[in-house]
Amino acid sequence: MKKYLLVLVFSIAVSFTYAQLIHDGAQGQKQSDMDWYNCSFDKDSVYGAEVNRAYEFLKKKKIKKRPIVALIGFGMDVEHEDLKENIWINPKEKNNGKDNDKNGLVGDINGWNFLGGKDGAVMEMTMSEGDREFFRLEHKKYGNYLFDGKDYFKMIDGKKTKVEAPANLDEYHYYRDVIVHESRVAGAYGGQQLSYLILAYAHQFDKMMRERFPNKELTQEDFGICYDPKGPRDSLSEVAFMYMIMGFSVSKTSSWDVVYNSIKEGQQIKLCETEYQQKLERFGSDNRKGIVGDNYLDINDNKYGNNVLLTADASVGTMQAGVVAAKRDNGLGIDGIANADIMTLRVAGSSGDPYLKDMALAIRYAVDHNADIIVLPGQNTLYPENQKKWISEALRYAEGKGVLVMVPTSEYAVDLSKDTFFPNRWMAGEKELTNLMVVASSDKSGNPSMSSNYGKKEVDLYAPGIDIYTTYTGDTYQTGKGAGLAVATTAGVAALIKSYYPHLTGSQIRDLLLKNVTPRADVEVEKGIRLASGQQSQDLFLFGDLCLSGGILNAYQAVVAADKLQN
Repeated sequence: MKKYLLVLVFSIAVSFTYAQLIHDGAQGQKQSDMDWYNCSFDKDSVYGAEVNRAYEFLKKKKIKKRPIVALIGFGMDVEHEDLKENIWINPKEKNNGKDNDKNGLVGDINGWNFLGGKDGAVMEMTMSEGDREFFRLEHKKYGNYLFDGKDYFKMIDGKKTKVEAPANLDEYHYYRDVIVHESRVAGAYGGQQLSYLILAYAHQFDKMMRERFPNKELTQEDFGICYDPKGPRDSLSEVAFMYMIMGFSVSKTSSWDVVYNSIKEGQQIKLCETEYQQKLERFGSDNRKGIVGDNYLDINDNKYGNNVLLTADASVGTMQAGVVAAKRDNGLGIDGIANADIMTLRVAGSSGDPYLKDMALAIRYAVDHNADIIVLPGQNTLYPENQKKWISEALRYAEGKGVLVMVPTSEYAVDLSKDTFFPNRWMAGEKELTNLMVVASSDKSGNPSMSSNYGKKEVDLYAPGIDIYTTYTGDTYQTGKGAGLAVATTAGVAALIKSYYPHLTGSQIRDLLLKNVTPRADVEVEKGIRLASGQQSQDLFLFGDLCLSGGILNAYQAVVAADKLQN
């Protein structure tokens, strides 16, 4: 599934979680409305994660650890009234403008902003990975090549001119087959190049017809001689021919002169050039070099960023944090799931894709600072090979240290058995990662999100993530939905298990969560899907065909199983 079919205009924040303001009077609602993710079907008639029931089971047991949950993604309101007691504090760093812990990051007291500059400035958005790759590959080196299935050409002085093949064919095919479809700017640039090609073929087709039909008013029927289905294949000619056939339909005419003159006047070229310039202005830069100043392609260039966490996108991280660890039973707002400390590592802005270098370094930072659970911002279709290696190695590092890592599935209604998204458990080589979870969202009725990606092996489980009332910036509370909140619910339950059973590794906790869900495998549910054409539709599935566990996150069953495992 190419990303241009996946509604590119969605920013990460929008696809990640949607928020709708809830008035302060919301505290008068039933608990099953306020924090239904804590509730149980038997008692509250909602498919929550049975957190309250888990606490009933654990009430005579001692908490043995205060786990650390690293939220790698967006900013954070560390002063929120319902969170401030559960914010991670770096024990080796002080707020004195010095690098007390000697890690090269000055003031990383509550976490770190990898999208920050030394002067306190922050990147508000990031480019998409496709657009970054478009510019990395020096698009003019490949973007002006044309290939007809046999030979290579370039448009030189308005003429299609045969040239030598690109020196690096593997890189060229990567550009042509992947980047053009993953990059908004590349798509517009390709359209611009195509418009020049169509003009050249229009002249050629006009000449062919006038030689065959001299002194005749040319029609769409005459235009048929410009394509010989039995002749040698020329994919470029076929593209131009089909474009002009559409021109007859769009112009509602059978006159060749009408179609030819519109092309000759250069209207399409002007439109394509305008679109390319607009895409270039909007998506062509995020000013990382000016703000952060690092080389994003060098993993060893790792001393950058700042400690500014209250950013414009902090609402997303704050909402997640509330589900994981808002203070329980304090008379404020909501009850989070675990008594845990939240570490914030910002790698994402209001739109675009996180830089993979930032994510890899954030994972290692979290592991090195004793995080027990790591939450990543989301999956993506494009992970360039050299940078994918950084993520794979960081995930292996976390696995070796017993850290559980989880990521929300994207909200594109894609079948992950057919289209690959990263990170996934198979990205690190032959040996499958045992500590990585992929989570999708479900609602109060136990139904899967209509828009979430799905896969019998590729998605681990579903978790409450729709209509979730949680903390928001500025000591406020809002309702949101999305896989980003479902993964927060899952992280909260994992932290709850870790706090009572600290000897369990991330891989063991993942196994417990998968084997102890609220079973739904044989229940038929309606699910949104994306067709091969890119259009959205709906179909009926057995819940067990949507995820590996065949069910919904269940804290009670997981802690009972953990207790038996301990004994």
